[in-house]
Amino acid sequence: MERTRLWAGPGMVLMSTMLLGLPLSSFHLGQIQALNRELGRLCGNPPREALSVCRIHAALVRSL
Repeated sequence: MERTRLWAGPGMVLMSTMLLGLPLSSFHLGQIQALNRELGRLCGNPPREALSVCRIHAALVRSL
C-alpha cells in the first residue's frame, strides 16, 4: 500500500471545516487531530483487516 504523507495541522482541518460549513469546537478539533494521528500510525503498516479503513483515510487526507 502506498504510504501517504499526512499533515494534521490545525489550519488544514479548520480551513476544510470552514469550507464545509461545519461548526467545530476546540474539543472536537482536538479529537479529529488525534484520530488523524492514530490513523496515520495504523496506516503506515496496516494489518489486512484495516486496509479499507486506510483507503478511506488516505482519500480523505488527499481531499484536504
